[in-house]
Amino acid sequence: MAVLGRKRPVLDALKLLWTVLAVWYEHYVFISSVRRCIWPDSAIPDSKDAKKTHVLLVADPQILDHRSYPERGPLLTYISQLLVDLNLRKSWRAALRLQPDVVVFLGDMMDGGRFAMSDAEYEKYFRRFKSIFKLDHRIPQYFIPGNHDTGLGFSEEFSDQAGARYKSHFGPLNSRATIANHTAVFVDAPGLVDEDSHLRSNYDGKFVPGGPTEMIQSFKQSQEPDPIILFTHIPLSRPDGSSCGPNRERGTIRTGAGFGYQNTLGKSASAFLLQTLQPAIIFSGDDHDYCEYTHSYTSAGKTKQSREITVKSLSMAMGVRIPGFQLLSLAELHSTQGTSSHADSLCLLPDQLGIYLSTYIPLLILSLAILLFANVYRVLFRRHSRRRSSFTEPPVRLSLHPRPEARQSEGWLHYPDNEHDRLPGPLSSFKKPSPPLYTRTFVLWGRRRRITVSRESVTSLPRIIFGNHDVPISRGFVVGFLYDVRDVAMFPLAIFAAVSWWMFVF
Repeated sequence: MAVLGRKRPVLDALKLLWTVLAVWYEHYVFISSVRRCIWPDSAIPDSKDAKKTHVLLVADPQILDHRSYPERGPLLTYISQLLVDLNLRKSWRAALRLQPDVVVFLGDMMDGGRFAMSDAEYEKYFRRFKSIFKLDHRIPQYFIPGNHDTGLGFSEEFSDQAGARYKSHFGPLNSRATIANHTAVFVDAPGLVDEDSHLRSNYDGKFVPGGPTEMIQSFKQSQEPDPIILFTHIPLSRPDGSSCGPNRERGTIRTGAGFGYQNTLGKSASAFLLQTLQPAIIFSGDDHDYCEYTHSYTSAGKTKQSREITVKSLSMAMGVRIPGFQLLSLAELHSTQGTSSHADSLCLLPDQLGIYLSTYIPLLILSLAILLFANVYRVLFRRHSRRRSSFTEPPVRLSLHPRPEARQSEGWLHYPDNEHDRLPGPLSSFKKPSPPLYTRTFVLWGRRRRITVSRESVTSLPRIIFGNHDVPISRGFVVGFLYDVRDVAMFPLAIFAAVSWWMFVF
């Protein structure tokens, strides 16, 4: 039996609500977040007419693999990867709307890049990273290694080929480049930790050819005239309990080390970087949360300061509720060589985990409860209607037939003895209405008006809300509930699938 057209406003309202939420939270909320972010060009003094170069800083995307959550089963691991990848794609698409001139990744591009695996598996892993972070080939991009990319310390689980694989896919471990009259120094922080701990370096000579110590020492002879910007995955040393500023979600950066990680560089390594490079500003990652700290050091008998920004992770899976990235504006001020001509600002992204936990799940529970109640009412109302109709007397039908002699009288119209000879059944007897539950009389715009709430209107309120239930008789409570869930979920799931398809394909 075909389903008749049903007027069910609650069902239609749930469809509309879920559709609007899916469009907003799966697409426009990311665009809305980035629209609030602007490049900090105006914060650079005396640079109104100078050309600005915009650098987008991304920290710890750390795309997952099957090793990321060993306690989870294969299905849950796959769902975790799918949702985190989708979140990274949406965040990256939103960030690119700011049209950066240069992109810098501050390490930990892949969560399991340091582990032993076949070349084919690594290639697949790397292609997944590149498919998420698609970028116009005309935009320069730079990478520095993180402890999840090349490893830190020794472990049998780490691959001996991790460093070589990193260099063949992402570029050199240590490098420097000129960006808008600023010298960018990209340091292999995990390698510096290994040199500092194993070689007990006093930074007076060369140790590992091509290593971070050798590269940094080369600045002693280079006499770089431009401001230096230091990029390191691991933050520099600072006293425990040092404040990270108001933009941090919780806690602070503390000294610590463990399997394959170290929270900060050592004191000697940090002093070596500061005194040798004397950076105008430092950008680091690894901690996943935002931190702003100013380092003080002594060079040539003078006390100097360098500000360090630890950039938020871009991923929803790195222990921060609100991911983000950093915007860096560089002004090409040739007349101010050796001075700072930069400004940076934090850009925050939506709380994806909060959307799932605080919006989707509560609304899902509420929607299921409403549909459950609607179907309970539908089944009970149908049974009540059947019970009431079984006690109703059949309608009385009267048939009046003229006498035979009347049929033969002149002017009588002869009809066959069928339904046309019958009169309609009698109308139901008049039923006195019950007294109103509430009535109020008032004057509005010079006329007397009355509001009356009858008992019949209150008892029919559920029918008005949940609509008429002209559904097939075979559709019971469970089947009707499942059909309603399908009808409500159809549009938002289609939008979610369309957004996912667009993000993964284009």
